[in-house]
This record gives sequence, structure tokens and C-alpha cells, in this order.
Amino acid sequence: MKSDMQWPDLGPRLLKSLPLVFFGGEDAKVFMHYDIDFPNIFHIHFAGRKQCILVDPKESKYMYRLPYSWLCNESIDFDNPDYEKFPALKKVKPYITHLEHGEMLYMPEGWWHYMKYLTPGFSLSLRSLAGRPKNLFRGLANVTLIRHYDNWMRRHMGQQWLDYKDRESVKRTNEYLFREGAGERA
Repeated sequence: MKSDMQWPDLGPRLLKSLPLVFFGGEDAKVFMHYDIDFPNIFHIHFAGRKQCILVDPKESKYMYRLPYSWLCNESIDFDNPDYEKFPALKKVKPYITHLEHGEMLYMPEGWWHYMKYLTPGFSLSLRSLAGRPKNLFRGLANVTLIRHYDNWMRRHMGQQWLDYKDRESVKRTNEYLFREGAGERA
């Protein structure tokens, strides 16, 4: 399939050897995350209908990010968030769009994204390296160090490590929210 592609000239230099194809059945979801290597992504949808929720990286402090990861706490249902359990999400201002056949979504480096297939479908992502030096180095650290540390901890601690990360994401985010609220009251 890759040899059949005609590569568009979209500005950023695309990593032509790494196109990613995604398939999903109705109601299939991709957890809220940002990409490990901070690429700029052109996400092209070919069949079906898909909902996409994007969140600016400036709002990461409210996203219940798992430590040593680029995922949100997986207990969060972004279709129907529990604001009692995850109160910081009230501060998040997501961008929500729907993709249909032939439509493309640009996702800048470091942006959070959640995808839900409303019908069966498939998409293709074209990626480029991070354009900002800070994100390029953060991506390099994620790929070469942090991912391996996280995998090592999962192998050695198993479910305890995953439970720790879940608890810590809630603790850190809610502590930040409390400190922020205390600063606003002062």
C-alpha cells in the first residue's frame, strides 16, 4: 500500500517510511494520549465516521497524565467524564470534530487526542518529526529512556506499577488543582 501512495507536499517533511494505518469497528476507542515522539500528524480518514477530541498541551496539568507515560488515566471516559472523580477535567477546553471519508485532521506536536469510531472505518496518519527543539529532545528521551524504564517497571512490578501510576495521576492532578484554587483565593 505504501508504494501506491502519492505523498502530498504539506510543509513539514513527512516520514514517508512510517505511515500508520488505523482500523476500528463501531464504538472502538483510542485512549486519550499524545504521541511519544511529539510528531506533527496529518490524520486522513478513508471510510466510516470518527469522532476526534483534541486538547492543547497547555492543559496537560488537568489531564490526569500517568507518570512515565503519554496517556491519561485510563479510567476516564472521555465520552462522559466523571467530574466528581476527575474534577480537573472541568478546566479542559477540548476541540471536538468528526471525520468522514476524505477528510484530514492536523494534530500539532504534543497535542492530546482521543479517537472514537462512530462506524467501522480506517484512517492513515502521516507524521513528521517535532519542529520545536524542546519537543524533539523530549520525544527522544521518551523513546530512548522513559519508555524502557516504564516497560521494565511493568515487567518487574506488574499490576502494582499500573495501580501506582493510576493513583499518582489522580493525586498529582488534584494536588495541582488544589494549589491553583488556593492561589486564586489568596
